[in-house]
Amino acid sequence: TCTLWDISSIQQPKLKFVLPHKAAVKALAFCPWSKSLLATGGGSKDRTIKFWHTSTGTLLNEIQTSGQVTSLIWSTRYKQIVATFGFGDIDDPILITLYSYPQLTPLTQVRTSSPLRVLSAVSSPAMTSICVATNDETIRFYELWNDREDVINEAQESGLYGSEIIEYVEGIEGDHREKLIR
Repeated sequence: TCTLWDISSIQQPKLKFVLPHKAAVKALAFCPWSKSLLATGGGSKDRTIKFWHTSTGTLLNEIQTSGQVTSLIWSTRYKQIVATFGFGDIDDPILITLYSYPQLTPLTQVRTSSPLRVLSAVSSPAMTSICVATNDETIRFYELWNDREDVINEAQESGLYGSEIIEYVEGIEGDHREKLIR
């Protein structure tokens, strides 16, 4: 599991939410343009990426992957997240998948003919590339995003959380009054 804590009083931290997976949580990343959005990735016996609303602990969405999730990195310029994979499909190994958000459509995949595994990944300082460390003792660089687009400071728009109630809580404009359960 992944747990979220309220540490406003560091002497008395309070457990807010337990965010379950079916195996070890190997990766997590807070969204840079939506502060209430957290992505978590599960290990070999889980193989899912889950998206959570951190203010309520609500599971917003999840996607099954073909391998253990070893890293998650959000784009700062696009509504996208990249995942790297360790142990996975032996016949068709995938190292990296770039997903759109919130649709979770795979936009780009890096496949390998050998049984490579990504152990960890970090983004470049300009947030245009990622660097991955693999089990064959190499590091590899992949350019995923260009730096011509502006950085998204905050994206608060309808459909981002997949729930009209959570969007109302987040202050996203829209005609939610007529649709709320009373």
